[in-house]
Amino acid sequence: MSQDLPSERTPGVFDPAQYQMSDSVGYLMQRAKNMLAHGVEQEVSSLDITHAQASCLMMLATGRACTVTDLGRELNTDMGSVTRLLSRMEKRGLIERRRRDIDRRVVDLSLTPEGQDLVARLPAVFCKVLAHHFRGFSDDEVHALRNMLRRLIDNNSG
Repeated sequence: MSQDLPSERTPGVFDPAQYQMSDSVGYLMQRAKNMLAHGVEQEVSSLDITHAQASCLMMLATGRACTVTDLGRELNTDMGSVTRLLSRMEKRGLIERRRRDIDRRVVDLSLTPEGQDLVARLPAVFCKVLAHHFRGFSDDEVHALRNMLRRLIDNNSG
């Protein structure tokens, strides 16, 4: 289903007549995201977890998510996939799930001590991957990119 979006700028760099997929900002962002995800996947394999599991652990540890629904929203994935992911993590002893007494539909998530130990190792993994992929970038360029991505996200929140 198509949604009419307000045109807040003249075509410029977003002129359909000049569109080339290989130069599209969206396409390039997706390729960069995939490369970063692949780098993390390779690094966390030595910890016997997946990139998705590492992301879940970090979201739980930092408070970005505390329920199954929160994780589904943050990962932008369906609840079935999140449930399967969490089942593997629970079986491995990394997380615990508890239904709320007040509302049994809500499942709260928490890290186990083993999950917390693993989380302590993840920032170094993520930073190693980022440092590799951003080699040759100045600190100012990385800060500028981060700020632009936050603006992009803010333009589309709410």
